[in-house]
Amino acid sequence: MPVLTPRTTSFSEEDYGAGSQNWDVAQSPDGVLYVANSGGVLRYDGLNWRVLTLPGRPTVRAVAWCGDRLYVGGYGEFGYFPRSGVGLGDYVSLSARLPAREQGEEIWNIEVLAGGTVVFQSFSRLYWLRAGEEAPTVEEPGAIMLGHASGDTLLLPVTGRGVVSYLPDGAATLLPGSDPGGRAIVGLAGPAAAPLLATQDRIYRYRAGRLEPWSAEADARLSGQQINRLRIMGNGEVAVGTIAGGVYCFDAGGRLLYQLSFGAGLANNTVLALYEDRSGNLWAGLDRGLDLVVRSEPLRFYRSGGRPIGAAYAAKVYNGTFYVGTNQGLYYYSPASARFELVAGTAGQVWELRETPAGLLCGHNDGTFLVSGDRARRISERSGGWQTIPVPGDSSRLLQANYAGLSTLDIMGGAEARLEGLLSPLRYLAPTGRQNEILALHGSRGAYRVELSDDWRGIRRVDTLREPDLIRPLLARFGDTLLVQTDEGVYHYRDGALIALTHFRGVALAAGHYLLPGRAGTAEWFVVGPDRLTAYRHGTRLGAVPVRLHRDFPYLTALGPGEYLLCLEDGFAVYRPGDHAAPAHYPLQLTLAGDATDRIDYRNNDVRLAYALPVLDRGIRYRYRLRGFSDGWSEWSTRGEREFTNLEEGDYRFEVEADWYGATAQLAFTVLPPWYRTAWAYLAYALLGAGLLHLLYREHRKRLQRQARQLEAVRQRQLQRQRILARNEKLESENRRKSQELANTTLTLAKKNEMLLDLKEELARTGGNRTGQPAHKLLHLIDRNLNTEEDWAIFESHFNEVHEEFLKRLRATHPELTSGDLRLAAYLRMDLSSKEIAPLLHISVRGVENKRYRLRKKLELENNDNLNQYLQDF
Repeated sequence: MPVLTPRTTSFSEEDYGAGSQNWDVAQSPDGVLYVANSGGVLRYDGLNWRVLTLPGRPTVRAVAWCGDRLYVGGYGEFGYFPRSGVGLGDYVSLSARLPAREQGEEIWNIEVLAGGTVVFQSFSRLYWLRAGEEAPTVEEPGAIMLGHASGDTLLLPVTGRGVVSYLPDGAATLLPGSDPGGRAIVGLAGPAAAPLLATQDRIYRYRAGRLEPWSAEADARLSGQQINRLRIMGNGEVAVGTIAGGVYCFDAGGRLLYQLSFGAGLANNTVLALYEDRSGNLWAGLDRGLDLVVRSEPLRFYRSGGRPIGAAYAAKVYNGTFYVGTNQGLYYYSPASARFELVAGTAGQVWELRETPAGLLCGHNDGTFLVSGDRARRISERSGGWQTIPVPGDSSRLLQANYAGLSTLDIMGGAEARLEGLLSPLRYLAPTGRQNEILALHGSRGAYRVELSDDWRGIRRVDTLREPDLIRPLLARFGDTLLVQTDEGVYHYRDGALIALTHFRGVALAAGHYLLPGRAGTAEWFVVGPDRLTAYRHGTRLGAVPVRLHRDFPYLTALGPGEYLLCLEDGFAVYRPGDHAAPAHYPLQLTLAGDATDRIDYRNNDVRLAYALPVLDRGIRYRYRLRGFSDGWSEWSTRGEREFTNLEEGDYRFEVEADWYGATAQLAFTVLPPWYRTAWAYLAYALLGAGLLHLLYREHRKRLQRQARQLEAVRQRQLQRQRILARNEKLESENRRKSQELANTTLTLAKKNEMLLDLKEELARTGGNRTGQPAHKLLHLIDRNLNTEEDWAIFESHFNEVHEEFLKRLRATHPELTSGDLRLAAYLRMDLSSKEIAPLLHISVRGVENKRYRLRKKLELENNDNLNQYLQDF
């Protein structure tokens, strides 16, 4: 078997956003990784990188975790970051507490002793920070190299003397015989009583007061590579970091297990730091970048080292020789050359390797071969030998699926015969359990149920299974269960039908996942996903590894008990599912991003949550839900943050789950209402509302009072109107009465004057020839009664009452009017005719007309003006 190496992951300065050189590594109890980098301290939680800086931004050379502090050291500065929640607090400088003459040293190493004593080391001084103290003390042991803590003991290489053992109280003891001939000690590892000690080109074991060569093989491998770091791993393996050759890993006896170098697992060959994390993985700080060597998973890869063998499709250990069939040919591993060699004549695509009584059968794009050692013999020219199954009762014959359909192979005699009746290229075959019946799969057209003749040399019947359409099909048998699998799902073949499955052996199935059986006779089986392989025993999950099998031809084969070879698109890997260690359990870290607290102002109601499970050696998938927003879980994703925008006010609980040992976390927060929906706002609204109601009440009362006043005013106006109406009625009545009196007076006066005139005329007619004092007196009396001013005064008084001082106004307007004119005007206003006026003025009608004419002149009326109308309107 060739050398197999763990999976590695490289991180560049572009990945972590800092300097290229990484000098030291430490890990906190909650799984977060911290790296001393030329640009500061790197923090990595398995998903996100962050850079922490020291005052003055010096290159950081050393980091170490102790208690609740991350201790750091660099050029002219050392101190610590205290833990704060799920992160770190502000940096605290310890070097600043020293006298100025003891400052300025560059710290290259930090060691933590049992009991909590922390030692900061330069190349000439030790700074002791003993447990419970807050200020370091200084010791100058001379020219020193990097020390190593073992329990409560510090092993310190002193140039020219050897190794000095220090206890926390400062007691120092030189280990006798520990000086490797004056050469610099570049590494120490292991227990204080028998440590490993490394110079630049050799490793020693210190035991019983003297140095012993540790391993001749290690010395040979490391010669000229310039050892720079040495570490003994938790399982006893020894990791050596070099300047020129990368990382070498030896077992406890010094036998090389593997080497990782540039082009074969590492980003470059210059190793500045080695650190084993809490999961047993190895971190290599490099001159350019940082590499993770995943030792914790039971998966090892073949690295071609510049001689690629291509994508693997089949593998088999036959007669002690390890064969791998790839898209470039059939290879066997040669221990002599420690590399894979091509079996002569097999260049091209290999589809199948099967052990038969006649030898190792190789199904090939160019036919079928029998292989023995490093040679192959073609037994069939039929192209595309995809898969074979044995013919029942005849160990010398095989039924083969190939590009032309079905053929039988006589492996002992080297004969081949094609079966007529099914011409489609076939990829997979499997007996259905019924006599002489098989199931055959085409690469894309579907499945066929084929009934063969009793001797399997002919085809009796072919039934095409058209549903469902098969995309990238795979046929696998699990005991008596035959499964047809596609990108869309898994189907159980039973009684000529394909029945969709949602679960298999209690495990939920997902589209795009395939099931593969394990070693015959075991209960092991596997689920092949797009980017991982999960192993089960019965219904119990053994573990998962992040590996991609060939997408179109997922294939694995048992190499031995509990060991499987996985065919990959670039070489192969070996997997031991029973060796999965219990996973390290770290808390899933969940925080509100930025400066947000659990009470969020409504103005900042865009909430971003960051979460990560510090599992550093694999990609973790997460799903989440936000209670109060949606109760449904999201799809699984590798994203480590989620943002929610424009959240309404209320209480929320964010829940996140990782697909690694069911780790969960939750965080409750509250989006506060906007200021206008706070309790104070509602109180203000209540007060404002109460004030408004009070104002409305007052305004309503004022309005009622105003309405009452208006109603009262209306009532008063109505009363006034009624009074006015009553007065007007009274006045009208009075006016009518007075008019009636005026009319009566006028009539009486007219009748009197008319009678007197008649009497005067009669006297004049009958007694005009009589003379004498009595007649003269009578006429004089008549004339006196016709011209009495008393009658006119009475008339004027009544007239003015009826016609509102008409005569006074007319006299004031026309002062040239005589009393006779005024009388005529009064009679005309009463609308009396000339005939009716004549007796009142005791003149003739003709005289009245003359007076009317003169009155018009005095009133300056035009010819078309009506005198009566003018006087009535005046």
